[in-house]
Amino acid sequence: MERRRFLQQSGLAVAGGAGVLVPTHVLADAAAARAATNRDAQPQQVLVTAAETPLAQALAEGLPAAWQVQLTAATEVSVSRPFTKCALEADESTRDLVRGMDAIVHLALVRADRNPSEQIDGLVRATYNLLTAAAAEGVRRVVHVGSLSILQGYDEAFTVAEDWQPRPGDDAPALAEYLAECTSREFARQRQLEVVALRIGKVVRAESVTGQAFDPLWVDQRDVVQAVSLALRTAKLAAPRGIDGWIVLHVLSDSPRARFSVNKARQVLGYQPQHRW
Repeated sequence: MERRRFLQQSGLAVAGGAGVLVPTHVLADAAAARAATNRDAQPQQVLVTAAETPLAQALAEGLPAAWQVQLTAATEVSVSRPFTKCALEADESTRDLVRGMDAIVHLALVRADRNPSEQIDGLVRATYNLLTAAAAEGVRRVVHVGSLSILQGYDEAFTVAEDWQPRPGDDAPALAEYLAECTSREFARQRQLEVVALRIGKVVRAESVTGQAFDPLWVDQRDVVQAVSLALRTAKLAAPRGIDGWIVLHVLSDSPRARFSVNKARQVLGYQPQHRW
């Protein structure tokens, strides 16, 4: 007993019957890996917001079978997956919505059918209410899907990286999406949630834009689904020069003419866009 206590205090432990000395942090890492494997063997519950959008419905159909998808929207939507109507207000209905979820994919994208003040207030307030409920219910991961429009203030000659300061300008949709992203960042800063922020371009299907003039913001819908899937299951986030539990990644096509690089998404997630122009 004294020998074992001494080894533990020294950062070592006896592994197996042969008395092999192994650093305790290695055993801890192995235990964590086994726990993750066991957890991942069970279907995980994921909530996807903005069910009325084609992207949300593509996520519902395209996420791996390891994820059981629940869709939600502020209005009734006819979908093939489980759906719950919820306006994401600061009430018990939002808590009920997120209860039991392992992760949330929040499509924090502006609705074009709203006026500017509603775009800003509606998106930011809904994001705050959703994440407040998620933190209270112990949700472990949020994938915040915004857009690259918050960087539109930079000249097109620049290749803008994730660590550049957003410049949404005075455009209401871009400003709303920027403030929603800031809201998610603060929850990560306070260590209430782990958040992967994906800034995506203009979502299209490659075959639907054949023959059209190239747009450097194009990203295929299937590549967005891939990026979200990877963001849901990537390991615990640790930013070497930033906020633990928070990371921003750009998601675009793999085109040499794309305006934003996807190298960071490749490195962090293993993202491999399949569609290019």
